[in-house]
Amino acid sequence: MPDTTPPARGTARTRLLAAAAELFYDEGINTTGVEALAAKAGVTKATLYNNFRSKDELVVAYLRAKLEATRASLAAHDPSGATPAKRVAIIFDTLATDIEAGRFDGCPFAKAAVEVPGNRAAMAVVREHHDAVVAHLTDITADADVAETIAMIYDGAIIAAKATGTADPVVHAGHAAARLLAA
Repeated sequence: MPDTTPPARGTARTRLLAAAAELFYDEGINTTGVEALAAKAGVTKATLYNNFRSKDELVVAYLRAKLEATRASLAAHDPSGATPAKRVAIIFDTLATDIEAGRFDGCPFAKAAVEVPGNRAAMAVVREHHDAVVAHLTDITADADVAETIAMIYDGAIIAAKATGTADPVVHAGHAAARLLAA
């Protein structure tokens, strides 16, 4: 049973987004009901629906917040003046570190793509995430095809890491990306 202790501070909307971030990521979007979201946020279902017209709209807001966090993380972990190989390696190393520290349990965008493919607005944010990652990698590599390939390697590594429960696939994928850049 998930902890339903509400966050102590923030507006109802902020608490709902925090509850969604935790429950959707840990329990799954489809298995998390509005009752659990409201309880976790310490609000009524009516308050949930006053802030979000539907659970689908809350899913979109959750993914939008994750997208902004991804953009901020990519920018924060991108040292100016580093070589393209080093900049790409940092992306894989950061993910491996998060997995080893227990801070990563799969990609929220991949999870959403599997769980809510009929939510067009959510899928638009999933695509926007993919495009943002590829754009960042294109900026690094100056080659859109190489960037797309590295993004696919990264996505595959995330799934393999989830399946194995280790960061080893991410480490191996980082080495593959480095070989691709060296070629």
